[in-house]
Amino acid sequence: MVNSSLTVMAKPRTRSQVHEEASTDSEPAALEPPSPRDMKELVDSIVQELTESEKFKSILSSCIDKAISRKITQLTQEVVKHESRLFDLAKEMDSKTSQLLSLNDAFLHLQLEVNQYKNRTNEFDQFSRRDNLRIFCIRERENKDLRKTVVDLAKDKLELDHVSAVDIDWAHQVGPKYSPRGTMTRQRSILVKFKNHTIRDSYIKNRRKLKGTPTVIKEDLTRFNQQLLQQARDNKFTENAWSIDGTVFALVKTTGGGSVVKRITVTRDLPDLPL
Repeated sequence: MVNSSLTVMAKPRTRSQVHEEASTDSEPAALEPPSPRDMKELVDSIVQELTESEKFKSILSSCIDKAISRKITQLTQEVVKHESRLFDLAKEMDSKTSQLLSLNDAFLHLQLEVNQYKNRTNEFDQFSRRDNLRIFCIRERENKDLRKTVVDLAKDKLELDHVSAVDIDWAHQVGPKYSPRGTMTRQRSILVKFKNHTIRDSYIKNRRKLKGTPTVIKEDLTRFNQQLLQQARDNKFTENAWSIDGTVFALVKTTGGGSVVKRITVTRDLPDLPL
């Protein structure tokens, strides 16, 4: 006969229920975070242990040496690179300097040739004027034969009775007669070309007899020689300057208080100190 009082069997539990019961029975107390003081003490302790450790010191020293060595190697490579660049620049500069010196020599040589050419041209131009004279401050007269005017000047003022119109190749007035406004300008000079250089020189030798009159007789100088003569006259170390057959001469002061005659052919011949 079956016993009526049946044994009640427990219902099986799930894994999550078992874990929840276990965690509820064994839950530890919550940990408090360390205070700043505790953290400082911990860090100080660690640092002290590291600094007292010979192995740590060896590792740290090795790391520092390697870092310094790498940096030195890097800097050395950069220095070598820059030195190479500087060397290339120095070579390039030497090459450019050599080219510049060569160009400068060529320029000086060309300048010398140009100056020589100008001097020769000036000499030829002046030589072509050797029989010419310029006469200033003679009253202009309409339809007046200028050759007769020049002859009359020789006979009346210079006491050159042997001069005649046949001795004159041509004579004409130079310079503008009227200004741009249409008013009369000052008296124009007369440019004369003689057939005979001796006759021309006789006018130069006797021109001192015109002293006290407005009339002036001058050599027909090139523009360059005119400027050179004016510079010689304006120079503070010259007492006087003049031209003979187109060549400029100056009476130059000396350190002893005297003076000497010097030929002036170019601007650099002008004195910058007493001789």
